[in-house]
Parts: sequence; C-alpha cells; structure tokens
Amino acid sequence: LLTSRGKALCEELEVHYENFIDCYDWKEVLSPSIDPYSGMSSLQRVPERFAQLLRHGEGLLQRVYFTRHVFLKARPMFLNDQQYLKVLKGLMAKFPEFPEADKIPGYDLLTSRGKALCEELEVHYENFIDCYDWKEAALHLINEVGTQTSILSHDTNERLMGVWLDLMVMFVRLHLLVATIADRKTILAVYAKMYQYTKSLPEPNYIKVSKWMMMYDVPFRQIQEDFRAVNDQMGRALLSTMMPYLKTRTVSIMRKESALSITLKSEDLTRPAHDQFRHELTMTSRVFQWVVYGYLAVPGALAAPGAVDYLKAVLAESYLAPVFKDVTFPIYPEYDNLFTNYKSKTFSLAKQKKIVKDAAVSSVAEAHRKHHERRVYVRQEMEALLHLLEDRPALLGPKFPMIIAGLHLAKEEIFAHFRQQVEQPPEKLRKHYKPDDWKEKRISSLIYLIHKFTELINKHRAIIQMYHLEYMAVADALALQSLVDANFANAAGPNVTQLAQSIQSDLASCQSLLDNVQRGGAPEMNFRGLRASWLRMQALMSATGSSLITQHKALVSRFEVVAQHSLNVDGIDEQLEEFASLKQLYYFKESLFTSFDQSIVDGPDQPLHAMVYIHLLAQFPSNATEYWPEEREIIGTESVRIANESLTKVATRIATILHTMATEYIRNDYQISDSNAALPLLQKRKDYKPPKDYVPPAEPGSESAYRNRTILENLRLYERNAAQLCTALNSVLDLTVYDHNITPREYLRERIGTNLRTFMRKALPTGNVDAPIQRPSLLAMQFRIYIATLSFVENFVSLDMGDLIREVLIGESYVRSLGKSGHLNFITDPEIDPLDKETFLQQILQFYIDLVHKRILVPGVVYSPLRQGFVSKTVMPFQVEGYASVVELKALATLIGPYGLKAIDREVLKFIAAQVSGLKDSLTSNAPVLDVIQSAYYREARCLEEFKRLKDVDSFMNKSVQIGNALTMRQLLHQALHEVLQEEVPFIVNTVDAMFHEYQQNTFMHPDLVPVDSLAVDAGIDAGTADPYLKATLKKTTTDADKRIWDLLPVMYAASFATSSVWREAVYKPQIEGYLNNAHCLARCINDLIVCFGSITNPTSNEMDIIASLQKFVEVSSVILLRMARAKEDRRGPVDFPSVIVFLDKFMDNANLLTYDVLESCLPYALLRNMYKDIYEVKTQGKPVDPTFIDTAGY
Repeated sequence: LLTSRGKALCEELEVHYENFIDCYDWKEVLSPSIDPYSGMSSLQRVPERFAQLLRHGEGLLQRVYFTRHVFLKARPMFLNDQQYLKVLKGLMAKFPEFPEADKIPGYDLLTSRGKALCEELEVHYENFIDCYDWKEAALHLINEVGTQTSILSHDTNERLMGVWLDLMVMFVRLHLLVATIADRKTILAVYAKMYQYTKSLPEPNYIKVSKWMMMYDVPFRQIQEDFRAVNDQMGRALLSTMMPYLKTRTVSIMRKESALSITLKSEDLTRPAHDQFRHELTMTSRVFQWVVYGYLAVPGALAAPGAVDYLKAVLAESYLAPVFKDVTFPIYPEYDNLFTNYKSKTFSLAKQKKIVKDAAVSSVAEAHRKHHERRVYVRQEMEALLHLLEDRPALLGPKFPMIIAGLHLAKEEIFAHFRQQVEQPPEKLRKHYKPDDWKEKRISSLIYLIHKFTELINKHRAIIQMYHLEYMAVADALALQSLVDANFANAAGPNVTQLAQSIQSDLASCQSLLDNVQRGGAPEMNFRGLRASWLRMQALMSATGSSLITQHKALVSRFEVVAQHSLNVDGIDEQLEEFASLKQLYYFKESLFTSFDQSIVDGPDQPLHAMVYIHLLAQFPSNATEYWPEEREIIGTESVRIANESLTKVATRIATILHTMATEYIRNDYQISDSNAALPLLQKRKDYKPPKDYVPPAEPGSESAYRNRTILENLRLYERNAAQLCTALNSVLDLTVYDHNITPREYLRERIGTNLRTFMRKALPTGNVDAPIQRPSLLAMQFRIYIATLSFVENFVSLDMGDLIREVLIGESYVRSLGKSGHLNFITDPEIDPLDKETFLQQILQFYIDLVHKRILVPGVVYSPLRQGFVSKTVMPFQVEGYASVVELKALATLIGPYGLKAIDREVLKFIAAQVSGLKDSLTSNAPVLDVIQSAYYREARCLEEFKRLKDVDSFMNKSVQIGNALTMRQLLHQALHEVLQEEVPFIVNTVDAMFHEYQQNTFMHPDLVPVDSLAVDAGIDAGTADPYLKATLKKTTTDADKRIWDLLPVMYAASFATSSVWREAVYKPQIEGYLNNAHCLARCINDLIVCFGSITNPTSNEMDIIASLQKFVEVSSVILLRMARAKEDRRGPVDFPSVIVFLDKFMDNANLLTYDVLESCLPYALLRNMYKDIYEVKTQGKPVDPTFIDTAGY
C-alpha cells in the first residue's frame, strides 16, 4: 500500500521533513557543547555554523521588521486606548519586575482580554525569544573564532574574516532594529503577565529575554562589552581592509586600473578578469558596514596607528548606514557620543573629536560630489561594456568578475542615492545640507544598466558556466596539483591535507561534467561543498599557533580563485541576487517613483529607460519571505497600482506631447488660411481701417524667425521626448506584475484614443452664437493634421494608428440602430434613440437640426444651384454657405462618415414629416374647393371665384418651401457622400450603382428590391422615384383613406400661382440660379411629394397614375399662368412674371417621370425662351459695362 503511493507520499511529506532537518541543524548551532561532527575541532565546524547563523539572522531581521511594521503602522488597539495606557503605565513601572496585580489600576481591563492579548502578541514575543537565542549563539561563535585564530586579515584569510565580520555586522544590525521598536518592553511585559494569568504559570523565557532587552536598551554600550575579548583581533581585521577600500573609492585609480573597461588595454581583451582589485570592488558595501559598525563595537581598536584616519575617510562617505530594508542608522550622533564619552587607560578619543565632526560635515557637504563622480564613471563604463558584450557575448565568461564588480558599484550607488533622498542628516548637520546637490537626474540609467546586464547574463549563463567549469577542470586543477605537494602535506597535517585533496577531487569531477554537457546532458552543478571545505581549511590553517596561512600565500590565493570560479558555475543566481537585485527599492518607492516622474519628462536618455521601473515592480513581490508571507499580497497589490499609475503617466505624457505638437502644427497651418491671405490685400487699400480690437494674424513662416526660436526648440525637445518614451514603451510587449499581465502599449492606445475624442469634441464648438460650430472644412483640416501627428507613434510603437483612428471615428459617429442597410426600422420605429448625448456626432446633429429647422428659413438665406449650396447675404452674421454647401458637406462626410450623415438624414426626414402633416390639414380643409378647380380649371370666371375661397394658401406654401429646403439639404448630403465615397472606395460605389441600375426604379417599393434601394441611398446615389427612406417617412403621415386628399395636391400647387404671396414675391436671380424666397426649392418638393404619395396610396402600383398627376400639375399650372399673363395689370399678380413662368422649366428638371414635350404642349418653348431672355438680359441703360464687375446679388 505504501509503495503504491511512494512518490506521492514523498512529495506530500517532503516540506515537513525538511522543516525537522532545519530544526535539528539550528539546535546544533545553538548547542556548541554537542559536536555532531565526530573527530572535528570547533574550527572545523566553522562553515556550517556561520552559514546557519547568517541565514537565520537574516530571517530574524525579517521577523523583527514585521513586528516593527505592525507596531509602527497598525498599532494594536490596547496601545492607543487611553484607559489601557493607565494600566500599562502601572504594569511597566518597575520593568522587568511586575508589581502586585492589585496595585495596578485598571488591571481588570487587561485580564478581561487576557487570552486575546496572548494570541495577538505571541508571534512578536517569540521573535524576541529567538533573537535572544540567536544572540547567544552568534556571540559565542564570534568570540570563539576571534580567540582561536592567530590572524584574521584581508590579505591572508579574506573569506574567513569576511563571514566573521558579516556575523558581527548582523549582530549589531539586529540589535539596532530591535531598538527601533518603541513598544518592545510593553510587548514582553503584557504577554508574560497575560500568559501567567491565563495559564497560572510564569512564562519560562521572560526573565532572560527581559534582562537581554534591558542590557541592550542602549545597544552599543553592551555590544562593546560583548566584543571586548576580540577587540584587538577585530581591530587588525578592520585595519587590513583600509588600503583596498580606499583604493576602490577613488575614480582616478579605477580608471587607471581599467576596473570596468576591457578596451583600455586591448592586449587584455580576452584574458580573464580574475584579479584581486575587481574582487575588492565587490566588497565595498560590506567593508563600509564592517568599519562603521565595527569601530562602534570595538572602539579600543581605534588606538591602532591609522585607524582613526581610516574611520574618518569611511565616515566621510555617508551620514547613514543601512540596517534593514528602509531602516537606516544615523552614524554621526553615535560616533559623536563615542568620541566624547569613551574612556580608556591607553588612549583618549576626546582629543580627536574634531576628526568625527569634520568627517560628518564632509559626508553632508562634499560626499555628493564623490558619489556623482562614481555614478558618472560607472554609467559610462557599464554602457560601453554592455554594448560590447551584447555584440560579443563570448566575452561574458572571462569578463564576468568585471561585470559583477560593475553591478555591485551601480547597486551601491542606487541605494545610497535613495537612502539619502528619504533620510535627511541630523539637525546639527542640516545647515550644510542642500537637497538639490543630492539629486541625481540620471539614476534611471544605472537601474536600466543593471536590468540589461541581468537579462544578458541570464540569456548567456551557459557561456559563463562552461568557461569557468573548463577553467576549473584544467588550469585550476593543474595549478593546485603543483601547490599541494608532499612538503605541504607534511607541514599541514592530515586534516588540512584531506580537505585540500577533497577540493582537488571536486576539480577532477569537472571534466566529467564538461563531457556530460557536451553530449547534451544537463548535469547538476553544485560546488557548495568545495567552498565549505576551503572555508574550513582556512579556519584550520589560521588556528592559534599555526602559521600555515601566512607561509603558503600562493596556495591560499589559488584556492580563493578556485572558490570564486566555482561560485561562477553554480552561484550565478546568488551573485545576481546579492549584487544586482534591486527588489528592496520597494521600501523607497515614493522617492523611486518621484525619480520616475522626472525621468519621463526630461534628460538626454532618461525617457528611454522609463520602462525599467515597471520591471522593478514585477520584482517587488519577491521581497516577501516565509517569515511574513502576507507581505506578498500587500506588495503585489501596491505594485499593480503603481504600475497602472506609472504607465498611465507615460501614456498621458506621450499623448499630451502629441496634442501640443498637433496644436502647434494647426496654428502654423492657419497662417496660410484664406482669411489671413485677405489681410495683406486689404491693407493695400487706402480706405481700409481694421477694427479697434483686431489682432493681426501671424505671418506665414514667422515661427522660423530667430526671435521665435524657443518655440521650435521646445517642439524639437517634445518630439525627442515622445520618441524616447514610445521606444521605451515598445521595448516591453507584456509584463507580469504580481497577478496581473500588463501590456504597456494598450495604455498608450487608450490614452491617444481618449485624447482624439476630446480633441474632436472640443475643436467643434466655437463659442460664437452666430456660428456655434467650426466649418466642417476647417475642422477636417485640423483633424487631418491631428491624425497625421498621431501617426508619429507608428514609427516607434507597434501600434496600428489607422485602426485606432477608425475605431474612434466610428465610435463618435456610428449609430448601431442605423448601421445596417436594407431595413427601415430607424424610420418606422419611433422608440429608437440612436445617439449618445456626449458624442461628436451629437453636437453636429444638434447644429444641423437647428440649421434645417431655423437657419435656412431665415430671410436672406437662399439655395443656389450654381454654387451647389445654401448662401446668405454678405451682411448677415451667420454665413450658411460655410455649413450647407457640397464642399463643406464633403468635409463633413469625411468626419462623420455615412453613419453620421444617415443620422442627420433621419432628423431631416422627421422635419419633413412634421411639415407634411400641416400640408395634409390644409388639403383637407380646401378639398371641396380643389375638387371644383380640378374639374373647371378651364373656366376662368369659375376658377377666380373658387380661388377666393381657398384658405391658408400662404401657410401651405411656406411649409412647402420648408419641405423643399429640407429635401434640397438632403440632396446635398447625398451628393457630398457620393463624391467622397467615389474618391475613397470607387469600386464599391460603382458596384452598388451598377446593381441599382440593373432594374427599373422601384417606385412602388417592391420588398425584394428595397434592400438594394436603401443601399444605393446609403452610398449617396440619387434614387429618383425609388427613395425608400422618404417614402417610409411619408407613409407614417397618411392612410389608405387619404388617397383622395393627396390626389388634390397637384391642383393645390397649381392654384397657388394665383393665390399665394410666395409667387407674388418670387424674383429669379441668375447670379444664384434661384429665387430670393427659395421658390425654386418647390420644384423638388412638388415632384417628390406627388411621386411619393402617388406610390404610397396607389393600390394598383401603376406608374401612369403618378405621371398623370404630374401632368395635371403642369397642365393646370400652365393654364393659370397663361391666363395671368393676359392680365399683367392685375395688382394681385406676380412682381416679376417671367420669374414665375420659368419655374415650370425648373420643375421639369426635377420631374424624372416627365418629358419636355409635356410642358411644350402646355407652354410654348418660345414663351419660355423670351422669359429667360428678360431675366438674363443686362440692362445697362446706355452705360458701358465693366467686364470685371461680377454681380452677386448681394450673396
């Protein structure tokens, strides 16, 4: 049964089994009296003990930081409640001792929540217990190694010294972090007291933990006592790092040594960069902490010659030292206190106090220059190195130590920058502090370089591994073979010799690993044992009484190189985590994203690196550990929020720049507009006087004038900024931030779309009551410039701007209910509300509704067939030709497309339907009279009597003129649409046109042909008598019983010649080819109404009935007009009789169902010709005619 589920059981129990293993290892570290390594001395166990303590120390720092976070950001309720504060004051009066319960006022408040308080504080209390246990074990190991080794020096046993000082630094950092928790004593006291209350037993760890807490209340006072035994050893170790550290802090030396350059010494281009100097570059941040914390822990070491000068140089680097994450330690106050109060029988620090003060002032007033110089150097060298290695990745193997050194220097400078941005210097030093000096505009370049090198290393890690594996298998193995000889074995003894041989054995296995890889295998590479053996070997060679470590420096140096090579094989990820990981920048996120805001705005190359901040956000959630797993959710949610905000800022910046550029281009284009071109001509006239408030427009090309150079320069900078941001945005296709997959380009697409919509809506209104919107042609010009500017993005981002522009245009003009051709629901269904009130189309539609309802009905506004549009008197404030001409409507069609024009068409048809209802009422009331006139129109006397009985003829005709205007406007819309479609999609339009003309016009709306008819109308093709939309609209105004009424329509229009003031005042103007009162629009109105109502009400679908109605109008009209021609002296007749006569010719132009012989049979052509001659004849009255004069009739 067990074996059948063997694999599953292993997977299920593995994590729990490993927990017990770690518990055992931890127990062994904390119990040095028990030796698990049989036959080993305490120094032989050094690697395991250091590894365990450093790893668990890092975990404790995380746990204590969690406690600090809880009690700093979200304090428990009982610490904020005033009632509890009195109880806590009584409880803490004699800490760590407890007063009697009855002497604590309000003690019942605590006991009432005893169990809850225990549960709430237990995790934090246990953190302090573990801190105490770790402190005991770490202190024991530090003192043990320090006293049992003859020497700890950078030059001899660097690896052993390094982990020893690292443990010392962690010891100090842990106590400093604990000291930042203001409520630490309260946590201990409340938990211990409530534990005793709930379990009736004293908490077993309280006495030792509280005593530890009291002893380390002022951390360095007790730490100095703890480390008194290793004072001299630690002092020598610290002093041994002086020359290497000071050397790595000087840029001129780094340049001279080609620290980060592989081209300065071309002969070394392919040689391995395994020298000591580059290794020392990777230790600078560790050495800084060793010195800063070390001399505070062992101040007696400052008595050594050169120690104070070394300390001064280190303190001048910064006024802060890192503790953990965003927690920092102010260096100056502690050292000021040390040099003031430290007492020693052998030397006095008080006399050298000025050194600390000078170093502190230098760390505030001058350190920024050193940091800036280092950042410039690192940035320049790393940029050159990156470009070379991207082109020649094979160099990654030999130059990997150089890369790691550069990454470490860059990371060190980045964190130093943000720490100093967050924390200001102490109060005494602020007079020397200038925040602007500490700002680094190009910090994003360093972050970008680290990111690119990390990507490059991960991409080509096989090259690095194989290079160093081969190095170990051949060069290192041969070198050790010559060094580990019989003489060394005799001098070293069996333990050291055995360790050396085990390392040689590991090197021998490298060749088999290489062979395996070359055969395509993927062997596990793990050399941790090799490095542990070397550390153990170092410890034994450095033992008290042994001089092996100093006598065999060549061997020590080679073993150190081997250990580093092994780390480059199996520890690439560890090194990247240590030297290149920037995930802890999360704890400086406010300052970090302040620099992001600056980087997207200015700088020569910072915008190109903007997206590296988003990559950082993807790394931030990995800050969470098993000690505080909830932090992952906190960081992840915050990272997603910041990513959205940051990408929105980038997209907004790009869109804003494009908008600014487009606005400037539109302004420049306006310089050559027709209205501006008229100004120079007007200025040449002697009688021209501009208005008082007139501001002359800019002259064309004025933007290139020297005095305006800043405008063009700013435009160039904007363009560069946008290009860089677009390039950065396009460099990341998608990215996962916590649990969100982010596509940066979509933010830009959305923002540009929003800006385009906003531009369309804001560019339309003018703020002028007389002309509330821009002329469509002007708006189209601005829109073309704007979208041409937007296409700039396509040069840098993989974004289909054409698709985006179409999407926006359709969204602003598309009406879903009007979109499908072939159905008439949008006419017949009154419930359809096709428009969103916020769209671009809605504003245009409201204007054109107002235009059809009011503006083209104003006296002085006339439709001119010659100019193909409505025109206004020149003196009128509103010039209708700017909105209702074919040219302007073509521009409108390009803006709102067929969907938009169809929406306007719907509103025009609704207006027509409303007016037709009025016509129907007039016809109904005059029906008896019209019946008589229809039967007796040849009888003059009877007709004259009946004419007098007609009612509301002027109202009838005015409504007809309005219908004619609307139909004309509709015809202009269709003509403009057809011309635009003919230019843009000629093949589609020609196909529809050919299909429409394949059959006779569908006058009676045969259902099978209506889809094609509606498609033709939607394409702007003149449907003639087959207009389905007009017929569907008019059908809603009539019933089958109204046929007799509509049959009288031709008679009513014919009778109006003798009875309506419309014809009495009709004057035809050749200059506009129309009547001044728009009577010529009646030709289209009469024809369309007769045809439509004839087809709607005709039960037989006989087209001859419609033709008969049209002929009836021509015949009756001709009789009435000829009769009126005989009585010209009648005052009730037309003012200009020839103008009325030629109307019938205009009617014949619109009546597609009639031929001119119908009119000829009623009205002789000779008469029409004479009437036209009278109208067109130029009466000069004997004066010469100026050939340059053009009579526009005031239009």
